[in-house]
Amino acid sequence: MNISESNNLNLLNKSLNGLWLRQQITMENIANYSTPGYKSKYVEFENLLRSNLENIDGKTKSQINNQINSSSILIDENENLSLRLDGNNVDLDKENLQLAKTQIQYMYNVAEMNSYFSKLKSVISEGKK
Repeated sequence: MNISESNNLNLLNKSLNGLWLRQQITMENIANYSTPGYKSKYVEFENLLRSNLENIDGKTKSQINNQINSSSILIDENENLSLRLDGNNVDLDKENLQLAKTQIQYMYNVAEMNSYFSKLKSVISEGKK
């Protein structure tokens, strides 16, 4: 068994990368709350990953891993109109909620990854007996 070929581990890794980047971008938005003319940014990866994995029936692990790895993580600028006179469109409440949601998702994914390795360690150590 090759660990790097695990679809679940690869999917968790891709998700952690996207969530980490989302945290960085959200914190950047919060830091620029007072910057005149600043336009908030957002990270998109879940829908791209989901659409990339829609037709996986009959495909090998390697092909599925290639589809996971080829999924993009996009950063885009929010073009919504500004509610403020200085042209800044950062909604501090929305950004704080996004940050809390992303942190919970990140912690869940880390727990899932720890569980995966804990099970693997158990299988390896029990296999010696």
